[in-house]
Amino acid sequence: MTSTRTVVGISRLLVLVPVTVCATISYNLNEQPPRCSDRTPPPQTLAKCRYDVDCMNNAYCWNQEACLCKDEYIVYKNRTHVECLKVANAIGDRCEVDIQCRVTFAPFSECRRNICQCSDGSHYVEGRCYESVGLGQACQTHRNCYIKDSYCVTGFCACTLKYHPNPRNDGCIPSAELDDECTNDYECVAENSRCSQQVCSCEAGHVLSKDGKRCLKARYSVGEPCHEDVQCQMFLKSTVCGPNGKCSCIDNFHQSGPVCLRDSLLNNRCQSHRECVTATHRHSNSTEVTSVDCVGGICMCAKDYIMTEFNECVGYSDNGAATAHSWQQILRILPFLFFASFSIL
Repeated sequence: MTSTRTVVGISRLLVLVPVTVCATISYNLNEQPPRCSDRTPPPQTLAKCRYDVDCMNNAYCWNQEACLCKDEYIVYKNRTHVECLKVANAIGDRCEVDIQCRVTFAPFSECRRNICQCSDGSHYVEGRCYESVGLGQACQTHRNCYIKDSYCVTGFCACTLKYHPNPRNDGCIPSAELDDECTNDYECVAENSRCSQQVCSCEAGHVLSKDGKRCLKARYSVGEPCHEDVQCQMFLKSTVCGPNGKCSCIDNFHQSGPVCLRDSLLNNRCQSHRECVTATHRHSNSTEVTSVDCVGGICMCAKDYIMTEFNECVGYSDNGAATAHSWQQILRILPFLFFASFSIL
């Protein structure tokens, strides 16, 4: 508070001099008077004083010892003098030096053209200036992430839930799932999807998964890896995704090269040798004629092969005797034929 002190001179005139002192209530005579607990001086002192008038503008004499800046003012020292400058309260306040801004708005602020502003590469949010951090760049707080709908996660700026970066990586846009409305391909977030007729759908060469959330690659050949039947069935007839995780032929069909064809046994009608099969001559990556052929629209043993009583085709020599290799074939298929006969019985 401010009090007056009476100074008695030779002329006995009263002189009133303003001075700021601490207000005290009571204390023991053996103790030193307590200092103002609510006016702890900052580390910078401007000058020694006894009265407020001894101090520069916007300062007061603290405890009749040193000049301190008033509340909301800060010490500024240059090479020639010391002064108390007004601390900025809002972006856009008038200023003379950076310190007036940085007390309130942190280091990423400055006094530019005598106005407090955030420095280049920073932005104002929640009362302070924070370094501006783009998507995918390191951050310390979500306030660093200046792009709308982004936040700091695991130390990097990323788009919030249900948003993803645009192609330029300078903005976050709503994520469109499969079957959602869209205007551009980059809005569709499912892998291998695109915007077709203003709806997110699977791009060419891909099919929609059973749960409707993924685009799976379509398969063009029997034996290719798969997860669901639809991957095989889009371009391959009579196929399923087998238990081995590959496109396979359904019952009563066999693989011939990249596709599946209906089984045609010996003496049955056919249009191509690729349709003809026997108990042991079925799935093949080859499309060439081997032991079975389609002759006159009927499945028959190919040239140099003869049909056995087990409806198999084995190689036949020029003199009419079965070759050793043919007998090896017969012996090899006997267990299979026996099992097949037993199953029929």
